[in-house]
Amino acid sequence: MIWIMVPWGCFAQQILNKPVDISVKGQPVSGVLKSMSEQGKFYFSYNSNLISGDSLVTLNVSRQPVRQVLEQLFNHQFQYKEKGDYLIILPVAKERSFHVTGHILDDETGQPVDYVSVYSQQLLVSTLSADDGAFRLRIKDRAFPVHLTISKVGYGDTTMVIGEADEADRIMRIQQKAVDLDPLIVRYAEGETTWLGRLFLSRRLRAQSRNIGRFFVALPYQASLTPGLGTHGRMSGQVVNKFSLNLAGGYTAGVNGVEIAGGFNISKENVRYVQLAGAFNVVSGHVSGVQVAGFSNNVLDSLNGVQVSGFSGMVRKRVDGVQVSGFLSRTGGVMAGAQVSGAIGLIRNGGHGAQISGGYNQVRGTYEGVQIAGAANNARDSVKATQIAGGLNMARNIKGLQLAPFNYARRMRGVQIGIVNIADSSSGVSIGLFNLIRKSTSNISVYATEIASLNVAWKMGTHQFYSILVAGTGFNGEKKVQTFGAGIGREFYPFKKAGFFVEILNQNIYQGNWEEMPSTYRLQIAATYKLGKRFLLFGGPSYTIYDSDGVEQKAGYKSFPISGYPSISLGSDKVTSWIGWQVGVSWRYGNL
Repeated sequence: MIWIMVPWGCFAQQILNKPVDISVKGQPVSGVLKSMSEQGKFYFSYNSNLISGDSLVTLNVSRQPVRQVLEQLFNHQFQYKEKGDYLIILPVAKERSFHVTGHILDDETGQPVDYVSVYSQQLLVSTLSADDGAFRLRIKDRAFPVHLTISKVGYGDTTMVIGEADEADRIMRIQQKAVDLDPLIVRYAEGETTWLGRLFLSRRLRAQSRNIGRFFVALPYQASLTPGLGTHGRMSGQVVNKFSLNLAGGYTAGVNGVEIAGGFNISKENVRYVQLAGAFNVVSGHVSGVQVAGFSNNVLDSLNGVQVSGFSGMVRKRVDGVQVSGFLSRTGGVMAGAQVSGAIGLIRNGGHGAQISGGYNQVRGTYEGVQIAGAANNARDSVKATQIAGGLNMARNIKGLQLAPFNYARRMRGVQIGIVNIADSSSGVSIGLFNLIRKSTSNISVYATEIASLNVAWKMGTHQFYSILVAGTGFNGEKKVQTFGAGIGREFYPFKKAGFFVEILNQNIYQGNWEEMPSTYRLQIAATYKLGKRFLLFGGPSYTIYDSDGVEQKAGYKSFPISGYPSISLGSDKVTSWIGWQVGVSWRYGNL
């Protein structure tokens, strides 16, 4: 029996090693196999369903072993078994795998080290050591030799070479080492430490990411169910993909193409082109392209492109492009583009463009552009912008326009239009019912006119422009009169103590009926003289247009037009005018 098997074994080896010559062009596979069998004086045996004999091939070899010719012919698709003078062609056996096992010990103390990453860079497989330092890593049989790297933060990297399928337990010792973390590695780990990262990434995945912080590889695609459960396994956080499809959620080093997730995407590095998620995206690097999430986008570096979020969009650094969110948009650096939010928009370091929200906008730093909010705008520093709000505008130093019911500026160098306008100092114009300028020439004036013997006017604003609220009354027996109205004015001071002002007023005259009141339109010009720092005298002519609006004169009230003053006919029995006067004194308040 022994005598029979040994020669057979020697003969079996001879078929695959026999040299043959093949030179064909566009010939059937069956013909090539027949030529090889005739030269080697053996026979082929195979299933006709396995090999298509009429397939045409081109092959040119000289004195090559049968094994090598078959590998070229079939491109490693089959395995071969020799029996007697027959060479049997069989399907390739399923790939075997085995496990590398061992324990990781501290070289100095001899104690087990937990959460140590054991991984293969070429196979993209990895594992972590347990509390007792034990590890178990699955390796494919055809991968030998395998280089395994052992890494942990605070320890030096160690490389182990596995040359054969030996599952014996290995003892590996690693040495402690002071490691200065690369700032980029720290940045890439930030996405994992956000509350979303801690919620959806396991402790083991986060530990491995810290251990293997300097190793990244680019591959064409990834498909995953959850982080760590996909085509790249636990090494997914070290792979930059051209295409990534994640059903529940994905964890990658980055994207250089398209990433789509039904739930979430978490990327350690940068994202280019397109990233879509049903719930949220977290990117530790920068985004260049389009990022869309049903709930939230969080970019820990910068954005160059478009970010659309159903609820909130966050960019820690600069934004060049468009940021849109259903509730909150926040830019931690400079904004160059447009920020649109359903409720709140925040820009931390100025920029230029448009900031639009349904509720509240806030910008810090120097900003140029426009702020539009349903409720309020707040520019914390210097802005050259237009602020439009349904409620309130606030700015520290603004050169532009504020348009809202309530406006405030510490320093105004533009135009305020609203019901109430407030500024600490102003070199611009405030147009409203109440214009309160702390460092201004606002004053309260008491004066007499031909219409009413006592008038009190509150003049609010600056020399260049001020608004006026005025009320007057007269006590002259049967000629009562009450007036109230508003106007605007401007002061001119060509000399140190002397000057003049020009004012335009619109006043209603009460004559016993609040529903029917005639009105006057009055131009007042008066010379002024400063009696001191806060008091001045003024007096001068006026021109008044009176519109009775068909209201009949009632007994006991003053009649118009006033007799004894030069009148000017305007061609209507309801509208008349005359030349009058005013004289009085003003008291300046506020900081001069």
